[in-house]
Amino acid sequence: LTQLVDKSLVVMETDETVAAPLLAERPDNVPADRVLDFNLHRPVPIGQTVHEFWRDAMAGSAHDVMWTPHSGGHWIVMDPDLCEIVLTDPERFSSRVVIVPRDPAGEAYSKYIPLSLDPPHHGPIRKLLNDGLSPKMIGQRKNAMRSLTVDLIEGFRANGRCNFTHDFAEQLPIRIFLRLVDLPEADLPELKYLADQFTRPDGSITFPEVEKRFSDYIGPVIRQRRGGSGDDLITRMINGKVNGRDLTHDEAENLCTQALVGGLDTVVNLLGFVFSHLAQDAATRRTLREDPGQIDDAILEFLRRFPVVSDSREVIAECNLDGVTLKPRDMIMASTVVIALSDRSNPEPLEFRLGRQARRHFVFGKGHHTCPGAHLTRTELKIVLEEWLARIPDFRLARGSALTFTSGIVATVNPFELEWDV
Repeated sequence: LTQLVDKSLVVMETDETVAAPLLAERPDNVPADRVLDFNLHRPVPIGQTVHEFWRDAMAGSAHDVMWTPHSGGHWIVMDPDLCEIVLTDPERFSSRVVIVPRDPAGEAYSKYIPLSLDPPHHGPIRKLLNDGLSPKMIGQRKNAMRSLTVDLIEGFRANGRCNFTHDFAEQLPIRIFLRLVDLPEADLPELKYLADQFTRPDGSITFPEVEKRFSDYIGPVIRQRRGGSGDDLITRMINGKVNGRDLTHDEAENLCTQALVGGLDTVVNLLGFVFSHLAQDAATRRTLREDPGQIDDAILEFLRRFPVVSDSREVIAECNLDGVTLKPRDMIMASTVVIALSDRSNPEPLEFRLGRQARRHFVFGKGHHTCPGAHLTRTELKIVLEEWLARIPDFRLARGSALTFTSGIVATVNPFELEWDV
């Protein structure tokens, strides 16, 4: 691989289904022993989970900071302490670009706020999101969330089976979020498709096309709600003040797009990991069914065990990390998967264990970019576990169903079916 990278030859991925683009040439600041054949967007091998895929990469790393020629060429951190440094030091590691490859995905996404902003510019914009997703605001919607959860479950409970992804995971959190932003549920397929193209692009549309379709959709909504007094998240955000001034139209559009991408993707994927695990873990199902008081602890363990986001940062100041020199404009990935599933963070990290004495993870991020939807996510998980286990107390993967996974900026379990006795 090192020879191929040095010569910048065109190669094919080891997975026969994917043709690789030209590998990035190894820069002068990358020692030959730091090169790792890791591609975040490579299909996860059949029979392996996405977290096992990551664990293999961690085990195959000769150092705590490696460099891969894939996705435009970028550093990748394999130590949880160093990941924390990268995620929390904006003086050296900027959030201006958080997606690899930088071109076109990272640069295309860099205009969306507040994710692409560093302190002190980040705080005033972030507050507009925080206010609309506060525990008080979410608390006012808990009864509606619970009612929708029950309605969805009852809609297929008597059938003895469901496609969990399509019938539930892609319905509940997205419908909840669309109600928070007061957008029609009929628009769900289009918005979910566009959001997915940022985190797991499938090549069916270019990034400029994704941007235009988001802009064409959200622009008229913003113009209609300017000056309004509604209590939905969009109206609250676009009519808020930033350092005493109104948002520009571009700022409002970029902020709303960022909120939609986050709100329409992450919880869907987390639910897939939670229920695909429960379908195979009879002991935990029984424990939570017989003692619902342990659901809170189970949520903490689900969040630790199934991190899904792989953040990156742009180096903006030359620095040394793990004995290598990072130069400005280098991209460096600090995945939440590495933090949670490192043996240095949690003993036997692949084991799902209730009652852990301590859990280390940054599933909601770290520092100034901690996810503003964290409370919403926890609330949804608790309601879902309570209501599902009360109505479908025992379930399993449908006969003949095999789990497969997709890696990417946000990892996911591909659609799967559950069944139960009725």
